[in-house]
Amino acid sequence: MTEIPDITSPRELAALFKYYGLQPRRHLGQNFLIDANIVRKIVTAANIEKGDQVVEVGPGVGALTFKLASSGANLLVLEIDRGLIRLLKDLFQQWTNISIIEQDALKVNWNELVDSIRTGNEGIKLISNLPYNISGPFMYSLFYEGFPFKSVVLMFQKEVAHRLVAVPGDNDYGSLSVLCGYYTDAKKLFDVSKNVFYPRPKVGSAVLKLLPRERELNDYEEELLWTIVRGLFQQRRKTVLSSMRRLFPWSRSRLKDLLEEALVKPAARPEELDVKQFAKLTRITYNCFSK
Repeated sequence: MTEIPDITSPRELAALFKYYGLQPRRHLGQNFLIDANIVRKIVTAANIEKGDQVVEVGPGVGALTFKLASSGANLLVLEIDRGLIRLLKDLFQQWTNISIIEQDALKVNWNELVDSIRTGNEGIKLISNLPYNISGPFMYSLFYEGFPFKSVVLMFQKEVAHRLVAVPGDNDYGSLSVLCGYYTDAKKLFDVSKNVFYPRPKVGSAVLKLLPRERELNDYEEELLWTIVRGLFQQRRKTVLSSMRRLFPWSRSRLKDLLEEALVKPAARPEELDVKQFAKLTRITYNCFSK
């Protein structure tokens, strides 16, 4: 193909699938964006400028890819579906600012990838219409590697979006919320109707923008933060004191003193603790190991 079709047109998208002998693969969570206005809003939210280094995960048939590349960004595209890779390479064969590689986004070492494409001191921007089935694990992987991006604009199914930006007291507040709040300033930008995808998913979506926060803990303390956050939310109906006793080999009285020093009520539930309380509890707990 010498011309890029209107990828946001359902009719042209169907013709493209037929030409390449492709079908949406449900087990890969493939729901392709077919609304040019939503594409424009996502790229605008990401503040893409000429010369920016951008990573796109799960490009599908390239609706976002085309808009990003047209802005003059240098674009690295990660896709796992070989049929879509063949399609994308055909569509964008004449574009010199796009690199398309076969890569499972859940197996990427993000720090190594960022270092390999960074030029100068400029940070890397990440953008994606994430496949629904990898959203949670994908975000855990970004946080685990310290969120090494300048900015991130992602579309999630609403349930995951709500979990990421939830605050203490919300029904959706959990370990993903705490880690998101620790590593990033996250903001919901807008909702996206399920009607702007092919095939149409069962639920709506939302677009979030995440910017890196200054980290309060060192690397060793952060390892303990993950242990505490995940350990407490694994038994979210139990008190913090009860869950801490399960995690650490200390007496009830010592743990109670530790919690009080961290300004955490022993009878509190994990969903009552905000990010700063989790960070303070982690530091005090870490210091106890050093004594």
